[in-house]
Amino acid sequence: MKRVDLIKEIAAEFELIANRLSETEVATVASMVELEPQHLAEIAKRVQKLIGAKNVKLKTMIDKSLLTGITIRYGNSDSKLIDLSVKKQLEEIDAQLHLGDIQLVG
Repeated sequence: MKRVDLIKEIAAEFELIANRLSETEVATVASMVELEPQHLAEIAKRVQKLIGAKNVKLKTMIDKSLLTGITIRYGNSDSKLIDLSVKKQLEEIDAQLHLGDIQLVG
């Protein structure tokens, strides 16, 4: 293992410990475009309220496959997902059409 890799590993472990001690939940927000700081602040506030965290720290990433909307991953190893993307909504509509879940009222 190279020294640089070891330093990265130590820094990542330090961040985990610091977040745990400060009761900070780290969430990764993915969107098709870069989000404005005021939007990120609002997302952090809502995530904090939703999951009951004392503090929330956001990491951002660009995901061109989302079309529009956002996804938010949090928890151990990003194990939990809040999917507010149009892509997910279209997938759900497609699944309903294929499963015959649509009922006609008339």
